[in-house]
Amino acid sequence: MINTFRKLLRLLTPRERRRLGLVFLGVTGAALLELVGVASIMPFLSVIGNPDVVQENAILNWLYTTFNFPSVNRFLLFLGLGVLVVLVASNVFRAVVHWALSRYSWMRNHSLSRRLLSVYLQRPYVFFLGQHSSTLGRNILAEVQQLTRGMVVPGLRMVAGLVVVLFLLGFLIAMDPVLAMVVVVAVGGSYGAIYLFVRRRLRRLGQDRVEANRQRFKITDEAFGGIKLLKLLGREREILDTFSPASYKFSSAMATVKVVREIPRYAIETAAFGGILVIVLYLLATRGDLGEILPLMGLYAFAGYRLMPAIQKAFSGMSEVRFNQAVLDALFDDLRGVADSVPRKHGLEPFRVEQAIELRGVTFRYPEASGPAVEAIDLSVSTGSSIALVGRTGAGKTTVADIILGLLRPQEGSLFADGREITDELLPHWQRNLGYVPQEIYLTDDTVAANIAFAVPKDKIDMEAVERAAQIANIDRFITSELPHAYNTIVGERGVRLSGGERQRIGIARALYHDPQVLVLDEATSALDGSTEAAVFEAIDNVARTKTLIIIAHRLATVRGCDCVYLLEHGRIVAQGSYDQLIESSETFREMARGYA
Repeated sequence: MINTFRKLLRLLTPRERRRLGLVFLGVTGAALLELVGVASIMPFLSVIGNPDVVQENAILNWLYTTFNFPSVNRFLLFLGLGVLVVLVASNVFRAVVHWALSRYSWMRNHSLSRRLLSVYLQRPYVFFLGQHSSTLGRNILAEVQQLTRGMVVPGLRMVAGLVVVLFLLGFLIAMDPVLAMVVVVAVGGSYGAIYLFVRRRLRRLGQDRVEANRQRFKITDEAFGGIKLLKLLGREREILDTFSPASYKFSSAMATVKVVREIPRYAIETAAFGGILVIVLYLLATRGDLGEILPLMGLYAFAGYRLMPAIQKAFSGMSEVRFNQAVLDALFDDLRGVADSVPRKHGLEPFRVEQAIELRGVTFRYPEASGPAVEAIDLSVSTGSSIALVGRTGAGKTTVADIILGLLRPQEGSLFADGREITDELLPHWQRNLGYVPQEIYLTDDTVAANIAFAVPKDKIDMEAVERAAQIANIDRFITSELPHAYNTIVGERGVRLSGGERQRIGIARALYHDPQVLVLDEATSALDGSTEAAVFEAIDNVARTKTLIIIAHRLATVRGCDCVYLLEHGRIVAQGSYDQLIESSETFREMARGYA
């Protein structure tokens, strides 16, 4: 348990740890007021049980004579009001501390979620190739919340409960050590025995919950991501049957831990009544005088009233923390020691190329791959020219493009611009000079303008740049004449209200919004029909007049006008030249031209 809290504390920033210290001071203050509230009941009950104690007790006698009370009854009223004031102040302060605990805990949900998103956003592109998107979303939105709700919140409440328990038990031991130790052994021993009995099961249930939750998110993400094909094949029932076991396992684990957390309270509360009888019999046997017994009985009854919730809170917190150990383990490595921000790149000066872009001796191997995806790649792209990367599936075309885009960093060789190596320091400036059009255009459920100026805050969108990019991409006329609200038209989730060609041209406009010097098109027309492809070609021709183009293509007809075509096989460049030159010199290229023309 101590190691768990140490691990949790390591996730907090120095500022968050300082604030936690302030919260703990508040918890300690609340525990002191709790102690004062419990202790204040004893003088009041002492006077009720034996009015002569006013004369016998030095403190009570001083209060009685200093304030010149006319009678013991008036003094008793004063003591009762004093107890009430102390209890009200204690409860008000406890409410404030509870608010502080809750706010601190749930603000960690904000800071940890933001930090985890920052971690993922700063990871290299290759990291995402081995991750399921639902896992990352689940970690940020669900698992961090579970860490907050199941470890931070109950952990702080557990500490608060333990502080109250220690203060009150210390006071009770001072009043009657034997009786207090009996209470400690009976109540504390019961809770301790229950916790030791269930702790391993709690850890196992926590691991089951994490795995089941991963499966739930993965299945639902894949179901809705492929809903069109799912509906066509009529496989709704199969998806439901796959989802059900994971959902049942998740819910079962959550229900079990709630029961384990609450059951001891009912058992101990049942035994509490018998405990009161035992205390009464013990006091009668050892002291006999009812006037002396009454204050002590009232003290223990009131202390028990305050102790039981505190002990239950501590036990519940320990159970929740144990149950959610697996969540902490799953998130710890990702969250530890990473800055809570992502550097801004949109204000950087782009790295402009005057002469040529080059790959020199580039070799890249994907993690856990048996061999390199590309090997010993040498190519050059002159400024203002257009080149094409062609080859069969798996030849390494997209890998080469991703290296040029700076998304993948080769294990050997490097990317150069005007003879200058694009290092990690220069990479953000280099990427500010690039535009990219993938085969499948991702559109958000937002306006056309927001999709062209992708990820730019709405109040900072440059509409002149949006319209200029749309004109070059040959989509401006369609937007202004066919869409009901022109650039303010909502395109629907993933652009569902647009055709493939329209989405593709919006993708080209998006790539042109920042006016890049270099444009990379990755199979940008492979999924389009002939007439739609012609419209996109026209857009590409418009771009080619002012940009350096790097085109990845299956259909070799799309690369006829390129200045140089590179043919790749098994991650190597096996031929290069103009389209006509390769038709003459390469049998592989001729076969591809016949198959894809």
